[in-house]
Amino acid sequence: MRESAERRPSATRHAVEDGRRDLGAEDAYDAFFQDAWPRLQGQAYVLTGNLEQAQDLTQEALLRAWTHWDRIAGYEDPEGWTRRVLHNLCIQSWRRAQVRRLDDARATATSTVSATVAASDDHVLLAEAMRHLPGDQARALLLHDGLGMTVAETARELGVPEGTVKSWLSRTRKTVAAHLTRSVRAAQGGGER
Repeated sequence: MRESAERRPSATRHAVEDGRRDLGAEDAYDAFFQDAWPRLQGQAYVLTGNLEQAQDLTQEALLRAWTHWDRIAGYEDPEGWTRRVLHNLCIQSWRRAQVRRLDDARATATSTVSATVAASDDHVLLAEAMRHLPGDQARALLLHDGLGMTVAETARELGVPEGTVKSWLSRTRKTVAAHLTRSVRAAQGGGER
């Protein structure tokens, strides 16, 4: 079942309610939505490791894009604006989950918090490795390697020089590779091969 069609904000409903948007804006938003949804949801999934949460956060980011469509439709990259909103929503969600986990651990006096991530072991290891990176460096790696943006596009998205992005990518790849190697060795050493 395709969630995106069912879960997207109804441009028609909003256009009728506020009376400000014409059908051209509605059509432009619908085209934007159809084009951007898969990439945005993919980014959210990489950041959260949970498809349902990724869909919810993508939905919220796209709803915010619709709310501000009159303004962001004129931007050079409306998807970039929406991607930044989505990234912020993912970070907020992750922080809230961390606080909940800490509260749960304190309340139960154990550190056994059930995992809700329905992802492969590889995805979980990669997501954990990326969480050890500084925010902008992790975002550069996600945008370039995860979403396939060029170095120039990544630099523009992050507002930094291309040389900085290249340096971050080199450093973060080494850091992630080292973390993954340690995780795999620990898993192999702790169990059967």
